[in-house]
Amino acid sequence: MANESVVRRRGLTKLFMLVTGAAVLSSLLVAAAASYAPVVPSSFAGPMRFASIASTPEAPVPWEEISVTARIEGPVFPATVNLQYAAYFATVEAGTVAMRPVGGRTYEATIGGFPDGTEVWVVVATMDANGNPMISESFTVPVGTVPRSPGIRFTDVSHSPESPGFGEVVTVEAHVSSTAPIAEVDVAYMAFCPNRPPAGIDPPMTVVAPQVYRITLEPDPVCRFSPGTLVVYRVIARDIYGNTAVSEDGTIRFAQDGFTR
Repeated sequence: MANESVVRRRGLTKLFMLVTGAAVLSSLLVAAAASYAPVVPSSFAGPMRFASIASTPEAPVPWEEISVTARIEGPVFPATVNLQYAAYFATVEAGTVAMRPVGGRTYEATIGGFPDGTEVWVVVATMDANGNPMISESFTVPVGTVPRSPGIRFTDVSHSPESPGFGEVVTVEAHVSSTAPIAEVDVAYMAFCPNRPPAGIDPPMTVVAPQVYRITLEPDPVCRFSPGTLVVYRVIARDIYGNTAVSEDGTIRFAQDGFTR
């Protein structure tokens, strides 16, 4: 019986060692599989997005070129990336420049130069996987000296209808007050169309009442405010002494199916 007990213990010991060894091997295999599992880089994970936008130089002198870089992350590479800009005050100019890939999902384009006192409003645009416009946050680059006036104030900047349909006329209205006489009030806007290049324009607004300015945005020949069009705008003003002011940006989204919401 004693010998039988020893044999049993030895058998149990071997069995325990065998089971423990198998468990360790299984753990090692699981760990190895986990360590070699494919990892999606953060730049490819999630929806398409603008990771960073930058311009150099930050304070360009008159007639100096401005270089803009944009890094776009997401699961797919955009087919095209465009830089849209509108320049105003010292000059009136709008344009679209195709940005070129420079590696690392970064795109670059150069614009300018512009005369002293110009403000350059910049937006980077591309299309998402469904062909709808996708735009960056806008930013402004002052060229030389752009005098500002704390005496010019914008209130109640709005547009109607809020969600227009295909080809529908949009009215932008702004209440502008100033401690000095106003010389001009304009609206700068950019239209971004599905599967079409963006377009920019800078028309003047009309005085319709004391301190009230209004403009009607007609469908332009490029976008025609087609379904899914995205329009960003801002009101700009200058007094008789050359001092300037700019409102916050407004956004107009045209219904995707072409019908008013």
